[in-house]
Amino acid sequence: MMAASSVEKPTIVFPQVLWDDLAKVDPNLAADIAGAKYVGGRFTVDFLGAPHVVDPSARLVTSPANRLKADFQKALVLLVYLAQAGRGQPYAPAGRLVGPNEIPGGTMFFRGPHKLPTAPLEEAYAASPETLAAKAVSLGAFEAPPALFRWQVLPHIEIACYFDPQDDEFPAQARYAFDANSHLVLPLDALWALINVVASELLPHE
Repeated sequence: MMAASSVEKPTIVFPQVLWDDLAKVDPNLAADIAGAKYVGGRFTVDFLGAPHVVDPSARLVTSPANRLKADFQKALVLLVYLAQAGRGQPYAPAGRLVGPNEIPGGTMFFRGPHKLPTAPLEEAYAASPETLAAKAVSLGAFEAPPALFRWQVLPHIEIACYFDPQDDEFPAQARYAFDANSHLVLPLDALWALINVVASELLPHE
């Protein structure tokens, strides 16, 4: 009998424009540059430390059972990531992490409705940063002080989370950082969606 953790969750169909963009590129080139696999007409992308399947012919995205079901934001990240790679521009990570305001255009973008989701983590793990770190590690991250963890969340996207737990004087504070060249892989709206997906996966679930 197949283990529960390996059983894929039901798939979901997503807006056609994202699929149309992916259909315009060479899938083999996209897979090669994205660090994904393309076999039998389907992409497999390591995302959040687990394989996610993108099926262009069925226009479906599938999450493994040990990850949250694919929603619009997860699909947006995966489809844009593959489509960007398929445009054929090789990508080289900067090898250094920067805050969201240091990404070109980030100061104006990551504010208001696009503010990165730190509050849910601060509320859930204010007094237990070790629980947050353990959850992150279970999702493919590795601990790397002074960050609480670093994460190769996609083959060409590294992020970090810095987390200061609450104390007698200050409330908990979470901060995210990206590889300095992340905006060359994903546009800012997709980077924002990526962090939303990561934060959702990190929160406790029944």
